[in-house]
This record gives sequence, C-alpha cells and structure tokens, in this order.
Amino acid sequence: MSSVILASGLAFSFGARTVFADVSLRVGQGEPVGLAGPNGAGKSTLLWCLLGLLRPAAGTVERQGRIGAVFQNPEDQLFMPTITDDLALPLLNRGMGRGEARASAESALDQVGLAGYRRDPASALSLGQRKRAAIAAALVQSPDLLVLDEPTSELDPRSARQLSSLLQSLGCAKLISSHHTDFLGAVTNRLLILDEGRIVREGPTRQILLDGDLLLRHGLA
Repeated sequence: MSSVILASGLAFSFGARTVFADVSLRVGQGEPVGLAGPNGAGKSTLLWCLLGLLRPAAGTVERQGRIGAVFQNPEDQLFMPTITDDLALPLLNRGMGRGEARASAESALDQVGLAGYRRDPASALSLGQRKRAAIAAALVQSPDLLVLDEPTSELDPRSARQLSSLLQSLGCAKLISSHHTDFLGAVTNRLLILDEGRIVREGPTRQILLDGDLLLRHGLA
C-alpha cells in the first residue's frame, strides 16, 4: 500500500518545552488511522506539522496527493454568507468557473446530508451540522487524505453517531485525532497513541482499545 503521508523523526518544541520528539507515522491510501492521546499530548501540534502549517524542529514529512483538513472549530473554515459560498471559494480561487464551483459545492453538501441548507450561513446550523459542513469544505477538493482534529469535540451523542456514519462512508484515507476511544473504534482500523512526547503504542485499533491498563496509563479511560 502506497503512502499518502509519511513522517519520519518529527520533533517540535515551544521554547524550552519539548512537545514531542522522534515521531514517525504513515497513512496508506484509503486507510483510516486514529491518533489518540490525553488533552495536551500534542495531537493538534503534530497534525499542524503534518499539514505544513508548523515547521518541525527535526524530521521530514512526505505528502502524496491532495490533503483536506478539518479543524476543531468549524468557524475557522466557514465564514461566507452561505455554506455553498464557503465550499465554492477555494474552487473559484483555483480558477474553476462559478457555475461548476457551485455545483461541486452543492454536491459535497448533499454528500454530508446538508443539501437543504445550501443557502444558509453557517451560523444558522447546529454545531453537528457545522462540523459536517466543514468536512464538506474539505471533500469538495477531492482529497486523497482527510485530516480531522478532534471532530467530536462538544458534540452530543446523536451528532457524534451521525459524524461516525459519515466518516465510515468516505473512501479516502483519514487521519483522525481524538481522545474519544469509542469514536475511534468505530471509524479507524489502526491507532497510534501519543503521550509523553512520543508514540507509545501503535497497532490495530480494536486490539489497542482492549488493553484497559494501557488506556488508563495514558489518560484514555
């Protein structure tokens, strides 16, 4: 299986504090991978390094294909008069015609179950709907890899289940950061645990989630 992202020996520090060191990971084509760890473990920082939004102090990142990012706060991605405008904007910036861009945006909204809200601003949507709209904003660019940072943050159980079903339906590779183990168990096949500045365990998601002592040691149970 070829990789859509391959990182080797990544390190990052804030001043004198080391966030993580010697972190290596790969995501294969179409593979759903989870990144778990307690709050403050550096999961978001690692994702930002993988996306090229932060420069690591050491290590390399190789990216193949197009990457779509979904940040923890959907408001960071949804700010136009309507969510269709939000989705069409990056396509227009790439030179796509207005009609084709809007059609692509509406298709992506339909894919995440929001076709009926295409003329609404993000502020009119519930948090769960805004999370799905943010995913649509990434999907509209036909990514090979979808990177999601704490997608279930602040969601009620029903919205989290809807999000889980959506992610399971997507064929692209996914790298999903979360400390919600039940959610990761439903949407990923392989899991990495980041804690104490390093990857402390990697393997099949279901196998790792059966190790109660491991989860307790690293703030996941």
